[in-house]
Amino acid sequence: MKMKKCLFLIPTTYNDGRPVPPEVILDVWEVLFVRFGSLSQDGITEGLWEMKDGTRVKDHSLKFWIVIEEEKVPLLKELIKKIARLLEQEAIYFETMDCDMELIGPE
Repeated sequence: MKMKKCLFLIPTTYNDGRPVPPEVILDVWEVLFVRFGSLSQDGITEGLWEMKDGTRVKDHSLKFWIVIEEEKVPLLKELIKKIARLLEQEAIYFETMDCDMELIGPE
């Protein structure tokens, strides 16, 4: 089965600078977990974004990644679109890469 590692950034503030409430971030975690069964959050990353109107915004985002079957990538993209609407974002960074993943337990 072909697997894809999907990396995406979930902003911690709205584009106008208001912080996203912690309960909204927890809801995002929950929705992703329930839908895909696992995910990892890899700290906070900073970046600069130029809005469509030319305004530059410094953002702080939670860096998430998840490994899923290739055929589930469109479902994840649809969910990311909904999260973008919820967080009032023009766009959310999303990338995929081929992945050979296995879970290794004790003997």
